[in-house]
Amino acid sequence: MTYFTNLQLESLALLILFFLLFAYKAIMLWQQFKTKSLLKKNRTLKKLKRLSWDEFERLCMELFANMGWEVLGNDKKGADGGVDIWMHKNALMQKKRSAIVQCKRYDDALVTIKVIREMYGLMFEHDADEVYIITTSRFTKECYSFINEKKITLIDGESLVGLIRKHG
Repeated sequence: MTYFTNLQLESLALLILFFLLFAYKAIMLWQQFKTKSLLKKNRTLKKLKRLSWDEFERLCMELFANMGWEVLGNDKKGADGGVDIWMHKNALMQKKRSAIVQCKRYDDALVTIKVIREMYGLMFEHDADEVYIITTSRFTKECYSFINEKKITLIDGESLVGLIRKHG
């Protein structure tokens, strides 16, 4: 029977920990590389509409990061309660701002007022300062009427393409 000394066990534990941290960092860098290539490869509305819903969310996260936001993403898989992205931004001489984002990768369906109202409610529930709703499609006229004087930003497909070209 072989016995290990405490020094050998500690060395083995450190080696395993180092390997796990290295693997985690490698995975994160690979995802970051894939996401950045999403921004570079998808500069038209037609290409954006071909993305899967999770690719579209990753693209939006990278876009907001490029716009100066600290993007926290969403660690929930599946039903996310309406919030796809959580993010914060520090502004000079101001308090830290927080925002929640809903990403809607639609082919042609319009985003309706129901989505906007849900996100407006979630803004208060999560104590967020702002809401962003992004789509590859368009919003109904009701949506634009509803957001008047509210801290909600609607980004339709054409506007999204412009932001990607500017910040991607």
